[in-house]
Amino acid sequence: MVKGVVNFSGEKLTEARLAKGLSKKALAEKIGVTSMAISRYESNQDKPTHDKLDSIATALGFPYDFLTRRAWPESLGPTFWRNQVAETKASREMTEQRMKWLCEIFWTLEDELDFPHLDVPDLDVPNDFRQITPLMIEKYAEQVRREWKFRQLPIQDVVLSVENAGVPVVMLKIASEKQDGFFFRSSILNRGFIGVNVNDTTAVRARFDVAHELGHLLLHRNVTASQERDTNDHRVLEQQAHRFAGAFLFPRESFLEEIAVPTLDYFYANKKRWGMSIAAMVTRSSDLGLIEKETKSQMYISMNRRGWRGSGNREPFDDTMELERPRMIRRGVEALVESGEYSDDFLEHMLSLPRNEIEQLVGCVRGGIPVGNPIPVPAARSVVQATDLETGQVIKFQARRRG
Repeated sequence: MVKGVVNFSGEKLTEARLAKGLSKKALAEKIGVTSMAISRYESNQDKPTHDKLDSIATALGFPYDFLTRRAWPESLGPTFWRNQVAETKASREMTEQRMKWLCEIFWTLEDELDFPHLDVPDLDVPNDFRQITPLMIEKYAEQVRREWKFRQLPIQDVVLSVENAGVPVVMLKIASEKQDGFFFRSSILNRGFIGVNVNDTTAVRARFDVAHELGHLLLHRNVTASQERDTNDHRVLEQQAHRFAGAFLFPRESFLEEIAVPTLDYFYANKKRWGMSIAAMVTRSSDLGLIEKETKSQMYISMNRRGWRGSGNREPFDDTMELERPRMIRRGVEALVESGEYSDDFLEHMLSLPRNEIEQLVGCVRGGIPVGNPIPVPAARSVVQATDLETGQVIKFQARRRG
């Protein structure tokens, strides 16, 4: 009797297949088996032979060892999705697998480094999110800005500000136009993670998406997965996160002072200063009661006429404003590599993930971390550090000592 690979993991096969957007039937056809065989593999009822597992790994473009690793031991949730109703299940599943790998990467790094502690304001939010009013959201945003010492000034880098508070941000290139971003919590890591789709996005849109997901973190800690999936509840949750993002990026007091007259020309003049889209400022004016619903609609129509809105169109400055990038996880990787105790490809060895997946999740751009060095044995150390090239600030990570 031919025996299968003993340490094969059906859960990891499911991860790889869903991450590639393949159905069981599509994978089965690639390797010459039935879809029932794939089902039995994924449920751990059967184990593939070495040759068959090698064929599966090749077909999926994943290292063989990935399919023999243990899966991340928790179900993530609830996950807050932008545009959930319009998004396909397959597209969400592709991203969900990368959420698990993000947790694995963070856990692996956290075993070596102490990341910044979570430092977000403890807001007095009602247990039932339906009781959260727009006025409450304005006050919550003001409290966050006050505690993070932003005063009434523009936030220079939203991503850096959120990560400084201990909330990792990841930017993924997701093919779906209907998936703007997501937020989820890991109970094992005791962290919330923010994800943004940067496929054909703009700097101001990405800033708003990060602020939106921060709203979920702060306002919706008591929301259940079933509530987030409910169409009506989801709509309310999204509206609340939108309101928070607007108030966080452009506080009421400053908005009323700088937008003397809510017109497209005033919004145009303030876009680069506040890092907020003209469309978002139109909505902000409506939220603050400065314009009526009909005026808001007319402004959007005017934006279409100016070529600032609609399919294929962009607002002024969208092609010149630079996208903010996550740093927390990338700096952690760089710190370990620069310490000389880890090779450039240590995460590939530890996680058996494809290199392109690691680079995307870590936040490396244009190849990021080179490959090819052997993995040294970790030695005792105290502190490693990485300089933030954008700010010149030295980010220190306290290294863990093993007993």
